[in-house]
Amino acid sequence: MASFQARIKSIYRTSALVGSLAILFFASTSAALAEDLPFFTPNSHIDESHWYIDDGWTNGDHQSCEWRRDALSADNKMLLLTLSDRGGKVRPIGCPGIQYKKATGFGRYEARMRTAAGSGLNTAFFTYAGPPNQGPVHDEIDMEFMGKQTDTVDITVWTNNKPSPPLAIRVPLGYDASKGFHDYAIKWLPDAVRFYADGKLIHETKKGDPIPSHPSYLYLTLWSGAKSEDSWMGHFTYAGPATAEVAWAKYTPIP
Repeated sequence: MASFQARIKSIYRTSALVGSLAILFFASTSAALAEDLPFFTPNSHIDESHWYIDDGWTNGDHQSCEWRRDALSADNKMLLLTLSDRGGKVRPIGCPGIQYKKATGFGRYEARMRTAAGSGLNTAFFTYAGPPNQGPVHDEIDMEFMGKQTDTVDITVWTNNKPSPPLAIRVPLGYDASKGFHDYAIKWLPDAVRFYADGKLIHETKKGDPIPSHPSYLYLTLWSGAKSEDSWMGHFTYAGPATAEVAWAKYTPIP
């Protein structure tokens, strides 16, 4: 995990702040957007008016894949994130990354997911604000699922460019996150951050810990680590496509 802090150099692209309180992967047939609107329609179409899809670039030397638009697809009302050897612009491995276009703040972030399995793989559900497009201050709240240890989740909170703790906390889940769908949640409050799996509190910040305060963007990604990440993620060797699935994602602001 020694190189984990180097990930501060991650460069996530953003675009216009549009959308609604509900986070929709697929286009809705309704003109009115409401928090309780269904996430899917029969058309299985990713709603790019609400979501930005990463394509043709990479985060840095800690990553052995490049973001690829064709690594994301919709099937059977699921968002499929597929890492494969369909790269080519920057690196031979392609990986999926998608972000909600609207910056959001304190509230509850939720996703129902099945994560990917395999050494060197990272399925991530997190919020992010910082370089290069949201200013110089880096705030981030992470739930990262290591493919080498699929019965755990790694948790980190970044505030004003500093992670707390300095290395991710690995929390046991009590099940294999790659074998089926489970519900995950981040409750981001002004004085605390709490993490949940299937409705159970699995970790929370301590009283007095620094808490992120900048509006942030919700991300869902699957990526492979370079050799510098071996101690944290395990060594990555491509052995065929790896897939994570997301049934839905949601943001509920604090009243």
